[in-house]
Order: sequence, then C-alpha cells, then structure tokens
Amino acid sequence: MPHAETIALYGPTGLIILALIWGFGRILWLSRTGGVSVLAIFRRRKSPVEWWLMVIAIILDAYLLVRPFWPAIDLKVYAAPSPFPHYGVAIMAAGIGLAMLSQVVMGTSWRIGVPERRDQSHGLVTGGLYRFSRNPIYVGIMLFLMGAVVVVPGPIPILSLVMSWPLINHIIRAEEKFLTAEFGDAYSAYCQRVRRWL
Repeated sequence: MPHAETIALYGPTGLIILALIWGFGRILWLSRTGGVSVLAIFRRRKSPVEWWLMVIAIILDAYLLVRPFWPAIDLKVYAAPSPFPHYGVAIMAAGIGLAMLSQVVMGTSWRIGVPERRDQSHGLVTGGLYRFSRNPIYVGIMLFLMGAVVVVPGPIPILSLVMSWPLINHIIRAEEKFLTAEFGDAYSAYCQRVRRWL
C-alpha cells in the first residue's frame, strides 16, 4: 500500500482514538483532582442542535474509524480518493491539537455543554489562546472537519463540515448568552477585544 494511502486510512483513525483517550482522561482527571464535573450536557435535557451535532460526530467518527478495516466503504459512500491525504491528516492533527491545548488553557472552567449556572470552579478565561479567539476549541473542531474533507472527499465529511458550521454557531450563541449573564461587563469587554472565531 503506498505511503499516502496508509496515511489516509490510519491517520484519521489514530487521531480520533487519541482525541477520545484525551477527552475521557481529561474528564476523569478534572473530576478526581478538582471535583469538577465537566459533563454539563448530561445533567440537563439536550437541545435538538446538540443532538444533531452528536449524531454528525458519531457518523463521521465511525466512518473514519471503520475505513482501515473496511476500505471498500469509500465506494459505498461515494468518497473519492484524495490527491493530498497527508495534508488532510496534518490539518486534522492541527485541529485536534488546538482543541486539546484550548481545553488545557481553560483549566477547571472547561465544560461540555452550557451549564445551568456557574459554579466556583468556573471562571472567565481570556488568556493564552483565548486572546486570539473566543472559541479556539470550535476553531479546532472546524479544522478537524476541513482536514477530513481533504483526506476523504465525499458526502460524509462534506456534509459533516457543512452541517456543523451553523450548529456550532448556534451553540456558541447559547454559550455567549450564559457567559454574559454570569460575567456581565467583564465578558462584554472581552467580546469587544477578541473575535468570536479568528
């Protein structure tokens, strides 16, 4: 198997496994060391937007995880071979790396989903990567999705990218509403200094 094909098949799978291990490890570490529950999304009813994002993530990740073991799936889902899969894997890796680093910078303030109210471990983070973007985790997610389109140009990655954009923007607006209510003028001043995306 040529080197580019090996990267195209196994690179995304390795990155997804790495991201899953990181995510679960971070959740466990924060709950054990700081008593912080980051899973706000599971303590309340999920919105349709959150459900759709979860479905998109599951379908895309499952597809990318299955590809090394069932390469013929690309034909079944009308995916075209990529001329530059290694670039796509590099973009995906940059996206995952950015999301991971952003979570570290957030410290104990990182949550999955908008909480119902702020707890004492939840502070307004404006330093590090958050000096350049109010949402570097989402920038990382969008980079990951763009990289997936480069690795496997086909309906599943393309639809995942196209559908995730408005859904993530909807979630960002909900987070902004929460942060405005909790942090008031400090958050408003931060929004004046730093863009929503880049």
